[in-house]
Amino acid sequence: MSKKEKQETKTGKKKIKTWQIVTAVFAVILLVLLVRIVKQSMGAVAAGTPVTTVQALKGDLTQTVDTSGSVASEESKTYFAQVGAMIGELNVKAGDSVKAGDLLLSYDTTDLEQALKQTELEAQASEYGADITVTTVEHAQQKAAQAQTDYDDSLKYIAHYTECVGQLTDQLNKAGALQEDQAALQAEIKELTAKVEKDDTDKESAKALKKKTKELEKVEKKLAEYDVDNLKSALETCQGDLAEYKALKEQYDTAKEQDPTAGLQKKQQAVVKESAQLTEEKAKAELEKAKAGVTADFNGIVTNVAAVQGQTAVEGAELFTIQNADALKVSLAVSKYDIEKLEIGQKADITINGKSYTGEVSNISKVASTNNAGAVVIDTDIHIDNPDNSIVLGVEAKVSIKTAEEKNVLLVPIAAVNYASDGVFCYVAEDGVLVRKEVETGISSDEYVQILSGLSEGDAVITDVTGDMTEGMAVTPVSADEADAQNAQQAE
Repeated sequence: MSKKEKQETKTGKKKIKTWQIVTAVFAVILLVLLVRIVKQSMGAVAAGTPVTTVQALKGDLTQTVDTSGSVASEESKTYFAQVGAMIGELNVKAGDSVKAGDLLLSYDTTDLEQALKQTELEAQASEYGADITVTTVEHAQQKAAQAQTDYDDSLKYIAHYTECVGQLTDQLNKAGALQEDQAALQAEIKELTAKVEKDDTDKESAKALKKKTKELEKVEKKLAEYDVDNLKSALETCQGDLAEYKALKEQYDTAKEQDPTAGLQKKQQAVVKESAQLTEEKAKAELEKAKAGVTADFNGIVTNVAAVQGQTAVEGAELFTIQNADALKVSLAVSKYDIEKLEIGQKADITINGKSYTGEVSNISKVASTNNAGAVVIDTDIHIDNPDNSIVLGVEAKVSIKTAEEKNVLLVPIAAVNYASDGVFCYVAEDGVLVRKEVETGISSDEYVQILSGLSEGDAVITDVTGDMTEGMAVTPVSADEADAQNAQQAE
């Protein structure tokens, strides 16, 4: 073979090898593309509807009733004028804060001082007049007075011995009744004993005998509490003393009537004297009250002022009203749906003007009312445990009442719990399939619901339930975190 032929032969072999390589490469690429297409097709067939899931987990849960109301005082006092006098100084106005013991109002006591002096003179004159009258009739009065004293004493003794006779008679009557019962029972026992002795098989009589014997024992035990002989003796003594004092009463009654004029004059002067003393004492008391003025009984806020400086206040007239600033509450109107969750003593978190306070349910009204929107509400009070000077009456307060609390219980988000006419249920993703599980719920918060039965810890509950979901459909679980990430990417 010539050199040229050899060269052509080599060149021909090289061309055939290159074509084979190119063909093999295209075959491999085509095979890879086919495999990828098949895998994607199979994956599309196997994948279900994406659903957002959250695992049912154990944790602590607090149920609250969140609402708002207005701050009010738990104690309010309206002050009234204790005396009729001119108002000298008025030291408060509506909206003022006052401390316990602060002087709120003082009186002008000039007129009261003059009135006291006048009553003192009148009382002294009445006393002199009474002494003169008593001296004039003294001789006749001494006898009448002694008779009156004896008469009054006899009335006391008559009342005493009348009561004594009544009590002793009552005890003897009770003892007599017991004696009658005793005699009757003894007669019955005697008759029943004869029957039993005659016929020892008479069970009814034996049973009755036993019963009557017990009754007799009870009666005799009660009867033993009465000493009849002593009671009779005491009754005779009381009756004798009563008769004696009744006779003395008639005697003293006649004696005291022998000089009725002296006795009446003494009584008249005593009344006049006492009346003058009472008038004087009242004038002194009114002056003392006026000098003391009106002071605050507690730390508070003045909410109403009716008094006017310089005016003469009539006794009993309204002066002003103070609300206790140390005893505050939040007044709420709770809906009929929440009221069943509330109980006296439940703790509450309170927010007023951005500051936090603690409190508890102190009162729940037993009468419902209707608010402006036509809804039925129940007035409820929340006592504020730690009020301070920054709280203003009437401002809005937000309240979160802790109505229930559970520790280490199974929880799912509120969105995972579905309510239907045939019960409460959750949709759960199990092995790529949608499963409906009936559940029993407990307490709930704004985010979670307690599951009492129907689910297990770790179950993948579905939170994005739609109306086209049906049990048994294929689903692809997507965790809540993944769903949030996808939504964030789409938003970008």
